[in-house]
Amino acid sequence: MRRPSKPFRRTPTCSTCLGLEKFTEKPVFVPELFVLVRKRLDHDFFNMLTQMLAETDGSKPKKEHTDEDGNDHGGTMKIDATCCDAEVRYPTNSNLLEDGSRLIGRQLDKFCARHKVKKPQAHRTEVRQAFIGLIKKKRKGKKLIDKTKLIQIRCLQADFQLFLDFLGKQSSTLLACFSRHDYKCLQAAFKMYEQQKMMFEQNVRRCADRIISIYQPHLRPIVRGKAKATDEFGAKIGASIVSGYTCVDHVSRNAYNESSDLGMQLELYRKRFGMLPREVQADKLYLGKENRKHIKSCHVNCYNRPLGRPPKEENDTHAEDKKRVIGERNEIEGTFGTTKRVYRADDIRAKLDQTADTWIGACFFAKNIMKFLRGLLCLIFEKSGLKTFQKRIMSIFDSMEAVLPTPQGCMKEIN
Repeated sequence: MRRPSKPFRRTPTCSTCLGLEKFTEKPVFVPELFVLVRKRLDHDFFNMLTQMLAETDGSKPKKEHTDEDGNDHGGTMKIDATCCDAEVRYPTNSNLLEDGSRLIGRQLDKFCARHKVKKPQAHRTEVRQAFIGLIKKKRKGKKLIDKTKLIQIRCLQADFQLFLDFLGKQSSTLLACFSRHDYKCLQAAFKMYEQQKMMFEQNVRRCADRIISIYQPHLRPIVRGKAKATDEFGAKIGASIVSGYTCVDHVSRNAYNESSDLGMQLELYRKRFGMLPREVQADKLYLGKENRKHIKSCHVNCYNRPLGRPPKEENDTHAEDKKRVIGERNEIEGTFGTTKRVYRADDIRAKLDQTADTWIGACFFAKNIMKFLRGLLCLIFEKSGLKTFQKRIMSIFDSMEAVLPTPQGCMKEIN
């Protein structure tokens, strides 16, 4: 984030725009400022802005009826869950062990270069040669993989012991060269080594809180079972759509059953709009026995297949409502696809869990802004009329003719 601060130190105009009394070559803000701002924001902040947009364009749900318990109902809530992938390499055991070995080597080089101390002899070359010998093979057999992991685990164990013994002989004041990020990565590397050693010795492929990246230790594998990939690596979110506006209700780094979000999302709906929804549209994963009891106790409609054996003669009205709900609920599936493809809610590049939360909330808020602007544009279209609207668009394109070619062919379809 050093690049945005450079123009303010070069031109007096930028200093004047910031309200400074005189030109200065000193940095106006520290490079960490934007990171600190992103840490303060979260998906709840963007949900608040989304609610303001809904109130502005009149999309806020209105009261429709009151149940026998005195609770007001109005509007429809569509809920579902998805995973926002992080930009992380597909984790394999050999890659993680190689990252740990390279991390220890870099930290030793950093410490010795800063304090001009003779570097101890580590096992970086041996680990690297074993790793290169594995990845260059087109067909990687189990024996070769196990042999490579055994070499990596033994060398990494020796390097960790060497690293701790070497730092223990130095003065504690010299350890100030390591930043908080270095300590965090070292802690993740130690935990990763313990997990890999346990899985290799016990010949298992699973462990609790498995680390998939040393530099993003908060990430966990999320089992999805999709056609694209059985596992995804990122944050699992639970979202809801009300009147076309999407709110991120739950963000979790660990895999969880999204059916547990239903009660929380009903309470969030009551908190945002002062009433319960008239209808909830969700897939069958949300509609377990406990959630059905909760929905029934709240007097909220939910049209889906009932539990137990299907009836011989299905009610025609219920069948029509079920078909309608299935069609309307597809909106949230399309929203997930649009937000991931267009607004970059997939392949998230934020490295911290707080900034990744901000990234996800901002992507869904950008989608909500575009929905608001489309509604505003349609309102202008209705008020001004077709011909006047066409003239305004053509005048905008004519003013841009010096920069971009005017798409006259596209405007003929409006006639």
